Amino acid sequence: MIDYKSLILNDLLTKYEHSAHFYGKAKINRRIFFKLDRKTVPAYFAGDRPQEKEALHQTVRELNKQGILTVEWIQGEKNNLLKQVSLNLDNIDSAYAIIGRIPRLVELAEVNRLIEAAALEVKTLWIKDFFCDCRNEITKQVSWPLLLPKDMVELELVLKALKGLDAKGEEDLLERIFSIRYLSGSKSFSRKVKASLIAIAASYYLKDDELADEDILHELGIIKTTEELLLSGPLVIELRGERMDLSPFTCGAVLDTQMAHTLEIVDCRANRVLLVENKTNFHYLARKGLPADMLLIYLGGFPGPKKRLFLAKLHAFCACKHQVTFLHWGDIDWGGLRIYMFLRENVLPSLRPVYMDKETLLTYKTMGESLSPSYRSKLIKLMQNNKYSTFFELITLMLELNIKLEQEALLAGDSFSDFFYEK
Repeated sequence: MIDYKSLILNDLLTKYEHSAHFYGKAKINRRIFFKLDRKTVPAYFAGDRPQEKEALHQTVRELNKQGILTVEWIQGEKNNLLKQVSLNLDNIDSAYAIIGRIPRLVELAEVNRLIEAAALEVKTLWIKDFFCDCRNEITKQVSWPLLLPKDMVELELVLKALKGLDAKGEEDLLERIFSIRYLSGSKSFSRKVKASLIAIAASYYLKDDELADEDILHELGIIKTTEELLLSGPLVIELRGERMDLSPFTCGAVLDTQMAHTLEIVDCRANRVLLVENKTNFHYLARKGLPADMLLIYLGGFPGPKKRLFLAKLHAFCACKHQVTFLHWGDIDWGGLRIYMFLRENVLPSLRPVYMDKETLLTYKTMGESLSPSYRSKLIKLMQNNKYSTFFELITLMLELNIKLEQEALLAGDSFSDFFYEK
């Protein structure tokens, strides 16, 4: 048997909580109705289930007697055919109580209390700004904070995660370690918190909603696996008092990015530093044999904070010693253009792109991949941002040819690498 009391009152209370009456803005006393039709109460209109029909009648009569509902019957069919039922706005508290539903105002007050308590425990400005906006949404708009989950258990986990971010500071933690340390469970983060935390950080910390989820988590210092640097060329570093010359590692040396804070650049005999986006291209160039004056670094997508710290140290060292040209070779696609611009704006202001131009796209256009309508929209959006003006002609051609090009495509021919061997 259907629980018609819960069905009807939950529907009416939800409508009430989204109405002008709830927000105190109603200019007329418009009633809130429960819609009686084959979709909401199919058994009532089935014609062969009189027991369901009587159960519904009994429920609305009882709620009418308690002053919770106003009931109207079809003329001449009283107690036989319902016309409509509406919520009595003067007896809202009883409606909540009779089905054990927590009033929205009470729920919002509890959420506000939890947020206020969490705000007192954090010092990170963007987290405090988020908490302040949440409280304004509750107190001024009488609404649930948009970026917080509506399930109270999940909401409390998100608040714990934000406090955890504040507590851990600049430390990088694996996802499971972060979850165990701050959420009391190794799987709580991935299951319930990650999506909300990413959305909050994208809006308040990075202010960029187009970064990949993993890149946003990297910026927060929450990582799936350890991040590594892959280098080849004439570089000497010092770590914990030990000097290491990386030049003998012609096929590449791997450094854990956790070393970035303690690692120091001792010597760099390169005149050119080439950053490549994809590992295949790194290994191709390294095994081919690099020019003696070139340092090759594999990025692997958006560089996280530790990779950027290493690049900043390298740039600072080179700026003090001699003129070094910093180059970036990435995919001719939306991501590749954004990675280049991100590096230029945040780490390497003199960075120059190579093989990311119209000529390259035209030469290798038969190896390009088609653009989807949504992808074209993302490229068009870049055209609306003047900081990408260097690439406007390239993007225009990408849209005209309806293709993007991964840098691995250039490995099909060998002439491209001549540039890297020019003196």
